[in-house]
Amino acid sequence: MASGMTKEHIQDQSASSLDYDSLEFLTVGGSGVIYAIDEERIFKEFHEEGIDVERRALERLGRHVNIVRCFGATQKGLILERGRPVRMVIGGSGANQIPLHLKIRWLHEAAEGTRYMHDNGIIHADTGCNNWIIVQGHLKIIDFEGSSIDGEDAGACYEWFSYKESSPRISRKTDIFAFGCAIYEVITGRQPYDELHPFEDRMIRVQKLYAENQFPDVENIPLGKLMQGCWNGTFNSMHEVFQELQASLLATRKVICVYWYVKAVFFNALRSIRILLSA
Repeated sequence: MASGMTKEHIQDQSASSLDYDSLEFLTVGGSGVIYAIDEERIFKEFHEEGIDVERRALERLGRHVNIVRCFGATQKGLILERGRPVRMVIGGSGANQIPLHLKIRWLHEAAEGTRYMHDNGIIHADTGCNNWIIVQGHLKIIDFEGSSIDGEDAGACYEWFSYKESSPRISRKTDIFAFGCAIYEVITGRQPYDELHPFEDRMIRVQKLYAENQFPDVENIPLGKLMQGCWNGTFNSMHEVFQELQASLLATRKVICVYWYVKAVFFNALRSIRILLSA
């Protein structure tokens, strides 16, 4: 569900009293510097014109459960919802500690946010775990400063492993391809072809592999067919990807329900046997 957020609404919420000296530096990126305001909000100070693109995108998208919330704006930047980066959550050994059904739920939420964005004429142009955060257990999409709005040129580019040469350069299809790479990263905890990361020409190497339709082996990985569909161009829209993830999510929930049912039956039977033996 979403509700519109007008330009006036964002301006009305601007924090004119924001104390810049009290902000805690978090990180710096290509578009600007991120500061912590408190546990729930960050201030994104922009270097260039990215603030205009991100503000326009967030105004159009309004309030949506899977899109980062904008609390307000100043002349220097935007006040946004704070969350934990997905890449940090799943990184290293973390990927093996997160239940599969939770990973699928997060991906389902990412697909919902991405299809909603596409339906509103916005191509993210940098889809991936680097631009997803977890807020109170749910996934939200962030960083719209490089997005394409209504076919405008995108200011962002995908990460080196999540783009296949395409015409046009940026489209819904390129977002879907990158989404397949994000699925791979969430499920495995690794980026596609992460073994190429140390090489300076890693982008050239991976582009050659993708041009030859050579992708990571996902035959025995959960959601492997979905990843292949994203990479091979099988899906024409994020609606299709969303439906596949919805089916996978329902299937995992059924498995969990069966597991707990069988477990309950087993322990009830065991309890009955103990009662009989003690009689």
